[in-house]
Amino acid sequence: MQYLPFARMETHRRRFALQESGKLIFLVAWWGNLPVAQALLNWQGGDASGVPPQIRPWPEVSSLFVSPSYRRMGIASLLLDMSEQIPFLQGYDNIGLCVYIDNQPALNLYARRGYKDAGWAPYLASGTYVDPKGGQRDWEETRIYLLKSLVSSSSSLEMLEERQQNKQNVG
Repeated sequence: MQYLPFARMETHRRRFALQESGKLIFLVAWWGNLPVAQALLNWQGGDASGVPPQIRPWPEVSSLFVSPSYRRMGIASLLLDMSEQIPFLQGYDNIGLCVYIDNQPALNLYARRGYKDAGWAPYLASGTYVDPKGGQRDWEETRIYLLKSLVSSSSSLEMLEERQQNKQNVG
């Protein structure tokens, strides 16, 4: 797991436990036998604790990260594809995420994929992490909240047909 951020095993154990409890899906992209990217699909809202308390009745993507050596290869887009298709097939029409306002590559990616500013005020997010040498570091960044309609994307027709099939199979 050295290629993923927060390489401390406790963090990954916690995420897998949250997945087992049904609160999120921990997506990992592999390059051969190396885990090179990750995303969390949070069913009950993400790590956006600084987002104003608007009710967010949709899943959220968080902790999308691609190891620097594997960027610009479409891996983030593949993780977003999965992060969008899974909730759509579960009956959700929207998905949200937060992004650092100065992360222009991420903002460009999300704009190309149809994410739009939700119109909420930017907010300050902060926390603590453990660096590779075991030292504790504080971080702080201003983020904005983006929202995407899953029913207006170009692949929605195929996914809508699959969603209808899923409903028929359940009923």
